[in-house]
Amino acid sequence: MLAGRTGATDKYFTIYDNVGGVKFGTQVFYEGYQIGQVENIQPIDKGNNQLQFKVDIAVEEGWKIPEDSIARAMISGLLSAVAIDIRAGKSATLLKPGAQIRGSSPTNMFAALQDISSQFGDLSANSIKPLLDNLNKYVQVLGDSTVAHLPQAMADLEKIAGSVQRMTHTVETDLLKPANRAHIDTILANFDKTSTNLAAVSDGLEETRKTLTASITKVNGVIDDNAGNVSEAARDLRYTLDTIARYVDDISHNADATARNMAEFSRAIRDNPGLFITGSGQSDQAKGGKK
Repeated sequence: MLAGRTGATDKYFTIYDNVGGVKFGTQVFYEGYQIGQVENIQPIDKGNNQLQFKVDIAVEEGWKIPEDSIARAMISGLLSAVAIDIRAGKSATLLKPGAQIRGSSPTNMFAALQDISSQFGDLSANSIKPLLDNLNKYVQVLGDSTVAHLPQAMADLEKIAGSVQRMTHTVETDLLKPANRAHIDTILANFDKTSTNLAAVSDGLEETRKTLTASITKVNGVIDDNAGNVSEAARDLRYTLDTIARYVDDISHNADATARNMAEFSRAIRDNPGLFITGSGQSDQAKGGKK
């Protein structure tokens, strides 16, 4: 009764790499319910300085334990003793008495915290401090370099500012003098007139195309109503009108493209007259028509 054994028991065992806190009489639970205790602990030499521990446990006779269950050594509370808690598996096959229950070694929380603390100490001494020293050196070198080159950099900036100011004065006094502005205004006015004329030509060509299309439709009706030589002549005429209509369509399309290009050029010159004086090229944005 004092040892915790109150009836018949079944024997099982598990293997741990560390039995810290586990001893004779350590309670054994199954999903939190006490079913037995530790009966014996036996070291096993695995060779190569490796040591494991066989822990014999006794549980209530007839207790059903699935074969994929895990015997986990754990501490339920901060001040609690180590206990072995068997987590039930899902296998339908049950372990027979005397079989091994797969084990999970206990974890010493305070030892783990101490190990983490020592790792932080090593990190601070071997990594963070040298890193901060290097950063301080780099910052000092960068500051010294900046102070040494700052006067020259300021002098270069003053030269650049003077060049920009002179260039602005040249553009205002030479390129945009009243005579050049008058010429640019005249050119822009001519471009506007040309664009308007091209738009009118495009509209006229479109009307011509519509007229030719209507004529072709009428000719098609005549061809359908006639036969023999009249049908042959009508087919020749339809072929001729189709050819003319295709060329008119291309001319109309090219006229539209030319009108758009002239309008775009006029807008670009109006927005930046310097482009006309400097002669900067611009890629054609409207390409079309058959070659």
